[in-house]
Amino acid sequence: MSEPSPLTISGFSTALYATWYFVDELGLLLDCGDGACAGLLQKSRKVRTIAISHADRDHLTGLPQFLQINVREKGLPLVIHPRDCGSFPALRDFLHDFDRFHLEAGEGNIWKPFEPGALHSLGKSKARLEAIRNRHIEAGGDQVRSLSYRVIQEHHRLKPECQGWSSEAIAETRNRLGDAAVMDFDSRSLLIYSADTPIEDSRFWGDTGVLIHEATFLHSEDAVSRGQDLRHSALDQVIPMATNLKLEALILGHFSTRYSHGEIRAAIAEECRRHRPNFPVFAVLPGEVNHDILRGTPIWEA
Repeated sequence: MSEPSPLTISGFSTALYATWYFVDELGLLLDCGDGACAGLLQKSRKVRTIAISHADRDHLTGLPQFLQINVREKGLPLVIHPRDCGSFPALRDFLHDFDRFHLEAGEGNIWKPFEPGALHSLGKSKARLEAIRNRHIEAGGDQVRSLSYRVIQEHHRLKPECQGWSSEAIAETRNRLGDAAVMDFDSRSLLIYSADTPIEDSRFWGDTGVLIHEATFLHSEDAVSRGQDLRHSALDQVIPMATNLKLEALILGHFSTRYSHGEIRAAIAEECRRHRPNFPVFAVLPGEVNHDILRGTPIWEA
C-alpha cells in the first residue's frame, strides 16, 4: 500500500446542487459551487487559484460571494476556466459591474482562459496545474468548454557528478550552460480532478497520488436510463478503471441524491470487494461538507 498523501483536501460535491474541493497546501480551489465560502470560512483566504471545470451552475455559482469576500491585491485569487466558454467572460463582466467596489483590487487580471496542456504555477509548492480536455461538454473543432485538472509536482536535484563541486563552480556552470547541465529534473502527478466526465480508460489519466473522480450514478444502467451515459460516470465504471492505476487514494463524489448514504456506502463496498483496489477509497456523500477527507475514515481500506 502507498504512503498516505500529504495533501489536506476538503470538499462538498452533490450532483446538480454544488461541487467544490479545496487543497490546502496548494491554495487551490477546484470548482466553486454554492456554499464554497461558507464551507471554508476563514480558510477561504488561503485560496490563490480557482480552477473551474465548466460552466454548469452547480460548479460556479459560489464565485460571486467567494470573490466578493476574498479578492485582494495582485489579482488574487486567479480564476482559471475553459478557453472557449463564453459564460465566463459574461460572468466576469457582470461581477465587475455589479460588485465594482470589492473587485477593483483584482480588476483586469483575475480571469484566465485555459486550454488543454496549459500550465499554471501554484507558487511555493513547486507544483503546477495542468488542464486536461474532457468530454463532459462536446465542442466542435478545437473548442474547449470543459476541463479536468492535474497537479504536477516537480523535483530537481544536483547531478551525481556535480556533488563534490563548489557552489561557485555550480553557479558558473549554470550561468554558462543552463540548469540542465548540473541538475536532474523529474515530476510526478500529485493529484487529478476529473470534474464531470464520462468514464475514460485508465491510460487517459495515468498514475497519480490522489484521484478525485465523479460517480454520479451507482450503476451504468442508471446513467443510460437517464440519458446521461455520455456526460457522467458511474461507480461500477470508476472502481474497475481506478484499480488499473497506481494511486495513494481515491476520492469519489458528485453522487446523485436519488441514492441514500447507505446505498452509496454499500455499493462502494461491493465494488471494492469485487475489484480489490490496493488503495483507500473515500466518499463525499450528498449534502455533507467534508474537512480533511484523506484523514477521515475510508469506506474501503486496502
